[in-house]
Amino acid sequence: MNGMPIHWGRSASFIVSVCFEDITLEAITTSSSQSTSSDRWQMLGGDRFYTFARWVILLLLFVISNLLTDAPIWPISGESSPTVITLWSYALFGVLTTLALFVPPFQPLLNLAYLLDIAFISLLTLLNGEQHVIFFPLYLLPLISSALRQSPMVSLMSGIAASFCYVTALLIWSQVLGRNVVLQPLDYVSLGLRVVTLSFVPWLTSGLAERWSANNRRRVEEAQQLTEKSLRDAQAYRDQMRSLYEVAYALSTTMDYRHVLSSTLRESRKLVPYTAGMVLLSSGNPDELYIAAGESLHPSDQNRRITIGRGDLVNALRSPDPRLVTDISRELDLSLVETLRTCKNACLVPLRAGLRTYGLMLVASDRADAFSHEQLDMLNALANYAIIALQNAQLIFDLKEERSKLLSKEEEVRHQLARDLHDGPAQALAAITMNIEFIKRLLDRDPTRVIEELDKLSALAKRTTYEVRTMLFELRPLVLETQGLRVTLEQYLERFRANSKNTEIVLEADETDDIELETKTEGTLFNIIQEALNNALKHARAEHIWVRLRRQGTTLVATVEDNGIGFDKAKIMRSYEKRGSFGLLNIDERARLVGGAAEMESTPGKGTTVRVVVPLD
Repeated sequence: MNGMPIHWGRSASFIVSVCFEDITLEAITTSSSQSTSSDRWQMLGGDRFYTFARWVILLLLFVISNLLTDAPIWPISGESSPTVITLWSYALFGVLTTLALFVPPFQPLLNLAYLLDIAFISLLTLLNGEQHVIFFPLYLLPLISSALRQSPMVSLMSGIAASFCYVTALLIWSQVLGRNVVLQPLDYVSLGLRVVTLSFVPWLTSGLAERWSANNRRRVEEAQQLTEKSLRDAQAYRDQMRSLYEVAYALSTTMDYRHVLSSTLRESRKLVPYTAGMVLLSSGNPDELYIAAGESLHPSDQNRRITIGRGDLVNALRSPDPRLVTDISRELDLSLVETLRTCKNACLVPLRAGLRTYGLMLVASDRADAFSHEQLDMLNALANYAIIALQNAQLIFDLKEERSKLLSKEEEVRHQLARDLHDGPAQALAAITMNIEFIKRLLDRDPTRVIEELDKLSALAKRTTYEVRTMLFELRPLVLETQGLRVTLEQYLERFRANSKNTEIVLEADETDDIELETKTEGTLFNIIQEALNNALKHARAEHIWVRLRRQGTTLVATVEDNGIGFDKAKIMRSYEKRGSFGLLNIDERARLVGGAAEMESTPGKGTTVRVVVPLD
């Protein structure tokens, strides 16, 4: 019975018919057939239990039949007592209800079984009133059975009807068959208690069954919701894996980063439904982005350039973590983007690898609270593939640029070295040669001046030696390989201090003695500092130059700062291609070659600051 108000009669007929139909299906495996039969048998549990209990009651009634009547139970004849005939009729009814469990034509009998049970029990009470106490508990079985399938009100009415039948049968017996048996007051009290019991036990049973059924339904609903949630999670995970595969496939089959960006936006839309999406990349100009790829873009927004100021765009570019924008209308930087006019909130996913930021991916929706943190993580996972594509494109571009620049740099270095040798040691050697010839003549003409000229020749030779050593130091200082960057800078700056009377050079490198860098990184960083320092001495006209080294986590930060005249960075950048010179603007490219990054800040009249960040070994 399981505490659930199941319509057993119809359920039994339905299950029996299905059972007979399934016997003809040979395609069902043995294990499946056994499982299905077991399920059907369990679903018939209420009717089976009720039928079994009825047979137990009939068996007990036949056992105590000698207490009910003096006539023999078998054989049945015209002279058999009404009680015996009633018992055998009740037994025949039990056979019919048993067949109804398996034979569909008898199914309606199961719906009326409890009414006929009450009728037979009332008839037995009428015929055997002196043993009415025996028959009173028998009313509870059909009443409770029907209460499990009926509402509390119907169950109450059934209980009242059963109690009426019981009282009527008892009163008829006492007045007619019992030869005017007089009931005592205590008998009426006992009869009243039985009436109350028969009336309210079905009502209580039905109410409890409804509560159990409601709890079971709620649990089933909760299980269904949990199952549906698990299915949704599995579907979302499958969709995410498929999207990641599609983007990875696009990445492996093309070197066009724009195609990968478009594929990333397209697959992101399957996982995180949005109204419009775009990828904003750096245009190369300061504080400017452009729309490199988009989904559902307004025609006027194709390749649109956006100048960023202060807001979530700037914060997203500076942070490696994605973020949600609850009100995109407040982003003044995006006010000119027609695609976003109707959108309310957005997700900003920075496209960042290491110390380099390429731009960001933006998806927006016209619905409030359209995005969750789980969806933000999905977008971030897909954006990682876009970052790989951008890195690949950047690497290819950088390789081509570096190849061209290295060739140009090699040629420039050769010319510079030739000029330095011509203007420095070559001129000095020529002067030394001339002085030697002059001294030879003095030995014959004026020997007293020879010592003086030899002293001049010695000073010229020492100065030439110093210049050659300085050139060698600048090309590749050996002390860098043996004693490290700090000692190399100290010796290098000491040479400048001797020749730079008007500029004070300060080295701040506390707590950097234990820092270890790769040889390539150390050499590149020294060259960057050397070039920045040379530019400051030649062009800045600064009174002070500060060279600072400090450790910051797993990176080393080197800064060259001066208080000179500065320059217009934007103007220099615009003319950079025409200059054909590496100079100060080339530091970021050199830093990236060793996995670092560099930036330069300069304002006319306020000096220049060059900052380089490289990873520690």
